[in-house]
Amino acid sequence: MGAFYNILVAFGAAMGGFLFGYEIGVISQVLSMESFGLRFGLLTRDASGKVVDAADKDDMTGWVTFTFLFGCIIGAAAVSFLSDRFGRKRSLLIGGTFFLIGCAMQTAAGEIGLLYAGRLVGGMGIGVLSQVVPVYISETSPAGIRGRLTTIYQLMITIGIFIASCINSGIINSSLVGSDAEWRWALAVQMFPGFFLIGINAFMPYSPRWLMNKNRDAEAINAIAKLRNADPNSEIVQHEYHEIKNSIAVERQIGTASWSELKITGIFNRVLIGITLQFFQQWTGINVILYYQNELVEKMGFSKEDSATAFNLAINAINMVSTLPGMYLVERVGRRKLLLWGAIGMGLAQYVVTLALGLAKSTDTPKLAWLAIVAVFVFEINFASTWGPMVWTYQSEIYPMRIRSKATSCATMSNWTWNAVISKIAPLINKKAEHFTYLLWGSMSLFGFVFTYFCVPETMGKTLEDMDDLFGYTQGKTATPSQAVEDVSVAEPGKKA
Repeated sequence: MGAFYNILVAFGAAMGGFLFGYEIGVISQVLSMESFGLRFGLLTRDASGKVVDAADKDDMTGWVTFTFLFGCIIGAAAVSFLSDRFGRKRSLLIGGTFFLIGCAMQTAAGEIGLLYAGRLVGGMGIGVLSQVVPVYISETSPAGIRGRLTTIYQLMITIGIFIASCINSGIINSSLVGSDAEWRWALAVQMFPGFFLIGINAFMPYSPRWLMNKNRDAEAINAIAKLRNADPNSEIVQHEYHEIKNSIAVERQIGTASWSELKITGIFNRVLIGITLQFFQQWTGINVILYYQNELVEKMGFSKEDSATAFNLAINAINMVSTLPGMYLVERVGRRKLLLWGAIGMGLAQYVVTLALGLAKSTDTPKLAWLAIVAVFVFEINFASTWGPMVWTYQSEIYPMRIRSKATSCATMSNWTWNAVISKIAPLINKKAEHFTYLLWGSMSLFGFVFTYFCVPETMGKTLEDMDDLFGYTQGKTATPSQAVEDVSVAEPGKKA
């Protein structure tokens, strides 16, 4: 029952990932809707009445995605305070609320300003959720299955993308086509999982580590007991309680956590690893494919109808299913090996896309575009099973409790910053460099391999409290854990601390 409850808690929290995935799936198809383009100036009509691209379509398309991602950066920055002050559980509620407000603004938008504002607010909610969900899952999971449960966040992102593409494919082929109701319904439907996240929040436990950090020890013991399906006085619960309490007590000897502490030896290297892994995750080009896949497939020579439905569903289905091998392998071969294998696979796949599209163009052989599509599928398989889930898993487990929110915020801001930059410049790069763009993504994937090989140690099987030794953090080790615990009054279960 304990493992089952942990899985339910992980899936409940990972609804935050589902919201992000649904947003990706929605916007990639909404951007291709004629009614949306005409409403917000991405499309226009020529003298004959034919619908054509507006002169600044690429720039405006970039802004539609950029405003959302800029909001994510703000949310990821703010959550370092929210998560420490109000807790991981309440931060999930805050993120979900911002997302719902943003969705409502986008759905009601009649002009571009309100649309941008709605995407900014919705992005703030996703920025909060993207940082706090992996941390919350990591802090409530036992070490033996922590990696697998944390990858549920990425799985829910891919499920959200796939379900959004299924629903929107139905909308695209409905009687709503051509009217504002088409894109308004597409944007409004994502509010339903947002309400679900807020509703399920009431049944989720607080993070035991956060509770202990706030001296709410009795609540923490009961939370551990519920998560492990054991009696509060049992050995397994008491052992985990004392292990976490020892770690927190030792950390408190150093003083109040501050941003300057991120520069300390043994912490700074971890912060850099988290930031850099998120940098390389974005520079694989994954979100270019997810945000602009319809347009990219069209440029490969396929029809607009096939790009918006058949290929969209296929790419998103592969992305979803391919997350499962990573969930299985994360506690068997480890995070490091999956990152290394994935980087090679992604890099080679992107090179094949470049070669296939180049040959298709130079030899006038359109059928070679199918090879490019297969290579994109191979890229998706590699990303979804390795760099997609592993980067979030890794950054959620390597930082000590005292600065976990601040450090994970830095890494998450790296993700959203580069996501925003790439989404803004990608349409312009694609227009100028065409198929050679994939050469850039492939090369960056291989650079990610080099970084991982030399700088990323394995964390599989280690408790969150073991990470200091792994990364060479020695401050606060002058007192033994037992000495530190002697100064802490352990509350009796069921009584207030």
